[in-house]
Amino acid sequence: MANGEASPSPEAAFRAALGARQDLGRDAPEIAANIGVQMGHMGLDVPTVSVVRRLRDIVVTLQPRRVAEVGATIGHTTAWLLDAWSRDDVVAPEMFDVMEEGNRFAVILDRVLKRYGMDDAGRVVVGTVDEHAPQTRAWRLAHLASKERPPTLMDALDVLVLRGGIDSLGERASAAMDLLRKGGVLLMIEPPVPGEDISDSTEEGAAIIAGFNAWISFVHRCSEEQDMAFVTVHGGTIVAVRKLS
Repeated sequence: MANGEASPSPEAAFRAALGARQDLGRDAPEIAANIGVQMGHMGLDVPTVSVVRRLRDIVVTLQPRRVAEVGATIGHTTAWLLDAWSRDDVVAPEMFDVMEEGNRFAVILDRVLKRYGMDDAGRVVVGTVDEHAPQTRAWRLAHLASKERPPTLMDALDVLVLRGGIDSLGERASAAMDLLRKGGVLLMIEPPVPGEDISDSTEEGAAIIAGFNAWISFVHRCSEEQDMAFVTVHGGTIVAVRKLS
């Protein structure tokens, strides 16, 4: 660097990337806003503008080459990211995987990618990260020299944004970590603590409580083995994990 200044450490650079970006705008892009309204009509969870805006800010600052968004539903966060990447002053990724569990939303997600002219670099992948991760590892072992992305969810990811319900969040987060390169970053929204009205005497309640306990176990492991940070904004807390090994 100029004047003999030392480069920031990876830990310092990681934490610096978690801040807000004033240059990217505060309002929801038109397409993302319309998708948010549609999600509300469908009864789907819509994150606050503050949460998704900060997710966008972090991803843009990290300037990832290979990115995946898992649990994209109909593309609300996807549209925020694509809108930012369409700017002339922002570095867009070379490869972008968008994953949703079923085919129901795949056509919609593909349409969002095409709307932003990102259908060459971006693709829609159907399935779950915990199913795809072992398949991706098996494919990579058979294609060690290949620079192509696997037919399953990409590996060697610089950034993975993970969304979805609490019932399997810990399991999916662990699988997501396997797909990150060393130094790659996993971004999630911290789930709420189960309320007193949630009882393990019901099948649904037991799944929620077990899922939250698995999440706590994942956080505990990451706090000991990885570089972890929490970013609290209006409407939620973003959990960021930088993979150390």
